[in-house]
Amino acid sequence: MADSWDEVFDVVVVGYGFAGGASAVAAAAQGARVLLIEKMETPGGISICSAGGVRTTSSPQDALEYLRATNAGTAPDELLGALAEGMASVGDFVEELAAVNGARVLRVDAEANYPFEGYRSFGFVSIAEVPGFEPRRDFPHVRGLRGGARLFKVVLDNVAARGIEVRLATRAVELVRTSAGDIGGLVVERGDRRTRIEALGGVILACGG
Repeated sequence: MADSWDEVFDVVVVGYGFAGGASAVAAAAQGARVLLIEKMETPGGISICSAGGVRTTSSPQDALEYLRATNAGTAPDELLGALAEGMASVGDFVEELAAVNGARVLRVDAEANYPFEGYRSFGFVSIAEVPGFEPRRDFPHVRGLRGGARLFKVVLDNVAARGIEVRLATRAVELVRTSAGDIGGLVVERGDRRTRIEALGGVILACGG
């Protein structure tokens, strides 16, 4: 249970790949004071090594039908509907992110993997070019496809432009519950030092992969 805190933020995001970086930017855009932590010494996770294509849809309803088919009743409609709506709006979000460094956005239609109902409504949004950015030079530690590096560069520059506090080589150890049973914060560890951080607006776990 929470009894005392060493630090307080509005939102703490765990994991600094695409999802974590974008979540931090979105929270900061709403006025939240955000802390973004990453267990590795460099950000990017496996996102930075990916092809960098973000799935989109031209029809949230068609996308929902497809997702229902692929999940075969194992995920609630509320969750699938939110994902479908997000796919419909994420292209515009990437366009907004790209404005930070003049990156060129590419949108393409691309059918989903399986011929279920709604599969023709899908596409991808990606970053085709970032002026002055050379992945092999600027991210020499990255091995993989360069599309992910370009998209992550856009995310990285947005995090910096928002002044979001980032702590690398810092791992989440434990979520901390309040007396009401809600998640009130977490314990993080850097080296041999542990810190209890309250998250007034919540903890976002973006550490999958």
